[in-house]
Amino acid sequence: MTLPLRLAAIEAALGTLFPRHVAVALQRISPSQPHPLWPEELAGIAGAVPARRAEFAAGRTAARRCLAALGRVPAGLAIGKDRAAVWPNGVFGSISHAHGLAVAAAGLSAPLGVDLELDEGIEPDLWPVVCTADELAKLPRDDPGRWVRRAFAAKEAVFKAQAPEERVMFNFDAVQITLADETFVARFLQDQGRFATGTVIDGRLAFAQGLVLAGVSL
Repeated sequence: MTLPLRLAAIEAALGTLFPRHVAVALQRISPSQPHPLWPEELAGIAGAVPARRAEFAAGRTAARRCLAALGRVPAGLAIGKDRAAVWPNGVFGSISHAHGLAVAAAGLSAPLGVDLELDEGIEPDLWPVVCTADELAKLPRDDPGRWVRRAFAAKEAVFKAQAPEERVMFNFDAVQITLADETFVARFLQDQGRFATGTVIDGRLAFAQGLVLAGVSL
């Protein structure tokens, strides 16, 4: 498969994670030819190594593509106090980077989160860091490390699906993930910001070109 077709397949998979009113975009990370940054973005990336600068710029470029798709004026996205992108008023968005690619998703109605990971196994010594004993016991027996990686992507998407003014940091054990082939259910085991104990959130998974994508739209 040629590179343009590969990228198109990944972007199409990304689009399946969210309702139609959510805009999505994929951007290739190019360290040799990084995308331009806006002034308010440069301050947050000053002193970064070229690889970090390139992934940051690709993520912001994908984000501006989402803004354009939503009919919003392109804007610079500074880094907030919690290191997440500061989206324009009235826009809820999320950015993720992995394996030479940056993805973004944005909407106008409610918080959302997206995560991008290689669809490969995580080392066994990290399984209890990502998953509780109960989660590990319920994972499919085939290639459990890969399913732990998918649980990681799901938890990252859930974490990102917080409104800026409500965002709190929480550990992996605050949320219990139940995985299916292309969906997951997240249940909060602890009060975390706006999410009370017992809150249930549905999410989606998509797979393309050796990658797993996770998406949550509240």
